[in-house]
Amino acid sequence: MSTTEDYYCRMTFRLKVYSASGDQFQRLFNQVMQYADPRFQPIAPYGSWGDGGNDGWIPEDGHYFQIYGPKPTTSTHDSATTALQKAIDDFDKLREKWQNVRRYSFVMNDRFEGIPAPIGSSLQDLQIKKQLDFARGFPMKDLMDYFMQLTLDKRQDIIGGIPADTVTFIDYRAVSELLSSLANNASSSLSFLKDTAPRFDEKIKFNGLTSPVSLKLEVLSYQVTVIDDFLHTRDSGLRQAIAQEIRGYYQESKTVILDTSQDAANQRYFWLVEKLIPPNLPAHPHSLAAYRTAAELVIAKYFETCDAYEHPDSPSPA
Repeated sequence: MSTTEDYYCRMTFRLKVYSASGDQFQRLFNQVMQYADPRFQPIAPYGSWGDGGNDGWIPEDGHYFQIYGPKPTTSTHDSATTALQKAIDDFDKLREKWQNVRRYSFVMNDRFEGIPAPIGSSLQDLQIKKQLDFARGFPMKDLMDYFMQLTLDKRQDIIGGIPADTVTFIDYRAVSELLSSLANNASSSLSFLKDTAPRFDEKIKFNGLTSPVSLKLEVLSYQVTVIDDFLHTRDSGLRQAIAQEIRGYYQESKTVILDTSQDAANQRYFWLVEKLIPPNLPAHPHSLAAYRTAAELVIAKYFETCDAYEHPDSPSPA
């Protein structure tokens, strides 16, 4: 497996984790764990019995998992407070309804920031008081490690297909539907660009983009004529409508992926790719790979025209 494929898988999974909460997060965790360890069994609540504090387990090890997926908008303090209470309360439920509880993992969507210290400390106390083999927090770094150890076909079952290292064929149908979807959603209030686009390498450096994203943008820049040819046969306002939509998405990406985020510039690129995928697209790896390739081509086109990412003449980068 190539380094680029690994990077794409890592960044796409990172976004998937970042946006997941509640039941969606639990399903994501279960999917990774079932592939990573076939002994893992997810648990669904049953009537008034519920799940007894058990969201999943490995029976042979007496290992029980409790899963907590706060919404991305939940403050760190509120999330930590709720998680701390849940970690202790749900363990007490376990011993009431389940047997052979020897190991306890509290899975929290920390969005790769780490398990809050009070939770780790409380679990350490719990391990000693309940005489467990271990009681620990399960951070998203660990889930990422499990995910990245999977074969590519299993990864793609979780995140969908990823674009090939080398783009040798662009699916015109995917480009057409992608652009049409953008055009249908675009604002009717258009503003026309007047700035001259800078050199690709200058803009890439200014925005802090690095390999493999920077290399992919450079390669795709030579294929944006596919989009030009498509737009040439459409209404003259379509190009600007899509440009405005892309600008709006990029501005939104800056509120979701903050500058303090790890690898923020590259992460925004992957966020934009996912944002551009038409809604209700069948979740088939080949379909997703085609539309992700088309989305990357769209980003390359509007990166060139300075609708996506910042112009080097801007006061500061994104």
